[in-house]
Amino acid sequence: MIDFSICKEEYLNDIMELVRLFEGATAENLSLHVDYKLQGDAFKVSVSSEKFESFQKNFYFPYGEYDELMRKRVEKRYLKVAVYRTLCFLTGVTLPYGCLTGIRPTKLYVEIQNDKETYGKSAREVFMKDYGVSAEKVELIEKIVSVQTPLRNTSDKAYDVFVFIPFCPTKCAYCSFVSLPLTKQQKLVEPYVDCLIRELEQTKELIESKKLEIRAVYIGGGTPTSIGCEQLNRVLEHCHFGASEFTVEAGRPDTINKEMIDMLLKHGVTRISVNPQSFNAKTLELIGRKHRVGDIINAFALAKGKLDVNMDLIAMLPNETFEDFKYSVDTAVALSPENITVHTLYLKKGSALKLDGYDNTDCETASKMVDYAYKKLTASGYVPYYMYRQKYTSGNLENVGYSKVGKECLYNIDIMEEDTSIIANGANGISKKLDRKKQLITRCANYKEPLEYIKNIDLMLERQKEFWDNSCR
Repeated sequence: MIDFSICKEEYLNDIMELVRLFEGATAENLSLHVDYKLQGDAFKVSVSSEKFESFQKNFYFPYGEYDELMRKRVEKRYLKVAVYRTLCFLTGVTLPYGCLTGIRPTKLYVEIQNDKETYGKSAREVFMKDYGVSAEKVELIEKIVSVQTPLRNTSDKAYDVFVFIPFCPTKCAYCSFVSLPLTKQQKLVEPYVDCLIRELEQTKELIESKKLEIRAVYIGGGTPTSIGCEQLNRVLEHCHFGASEFTVEAGRPDTINKEMIDMLLKHGVTRISVNPQSFNAKTLELIGRKHRVGDIINAFALAKGKLDVNMDLIAMLPNETFEDFKYSVDTAVALSPENITVHTLYLKKGSALKLDGYDNTDCETASKMVDYAYKKLTASGYVPYYMYRQKYTSGNLENVGYSKVGKECLYNIDIMEEDTSIIANGANGISKKLDRKKQLITRCANYKEPLEYIKNIDLMLERQKEFWDNSCR
């Protein structure tokens, strides 16, 4: 437990994200108070603690003239550096990503790399010396940036299309997404698809009227294939936007059969997911995935050679040892899909694991699992090509997508690096318009819950049309 306070609450929530990471890494009870102010041309941060009598650390950071947005970014960054260094000193604990708590380390790295004038040093120096990121994680970030560089979108006219289908056979114990078990929501599928088709038709009109080029189409969920061939076929009939990359998250192997694969191929789908999460039968049952390990193998065999396949694995699932996770990684590599994504378990509000009080804070085991996956996959010809991080993740670690060379998913890069405008369709979809000159992203969100999406489809279509008309002038 860390009793944390700050003189002004402007940055409290952001700093608490960092403080919570130490609560998971140390059993020590601490008090910490932070004061900050401008002092001449310096930003002074004072951090005090009752652990030692009269303990106080003072930090001085250079400060210039900033607009309001930059002021907040600079001050928040300095506060995190000061708090992180103090907590490292008081606890003896260091974190693999130092004081970084944001979701996109690679995006930040590129920003610093392209703005040496502001930072006065290389991105590597900033990450290691200022932010305290470990050498191993900086190396991972640099590898990903290198792979992404020739694949990044540089055109204002090149967009992505995202389509959300929020239904699953069952809800996994770790899931907090807007996804509904079909057993309870079957009656919503047809009206949802009807509304989604209306939105996709409007998307088609936008693309044609603005003469946009579509880089990638991504049908996500949920498990889109869970709604069955007939309904998914209806959706895909309205997703022909000329993209060279067309992904459908098949996800659950028990939703994949020959009829489904043939239908996906008919529509020009190029990439699917067949997600084991684990190749251990006991784990699958424990996390609520109602399929067998054999179903994974069979589904993959149906797609192999016809579609590029991604397989998701999760480190730190309940009751899994390092050897269990190692077995899953080794099995996935032996199958040789085009992509393997390694997630580190994170616990969010609303997930069954969170509600049941599952403890995922064994940092040593989490690190051992993630390190093994990196070594095994890179030794087997896979390259890390995108990454992101989340709150409440085991070991304060990351999620990394690995790919065979030339098989990287453009959509995953685009959404994580936020360098592409995205037209989002469906419940919980958030359209994003990027202004490259201003490096500004504006957003337009649909209703989150499927029932609300259905009830308010006319309002959302009007709102989306107005958003894109104003954004694409």
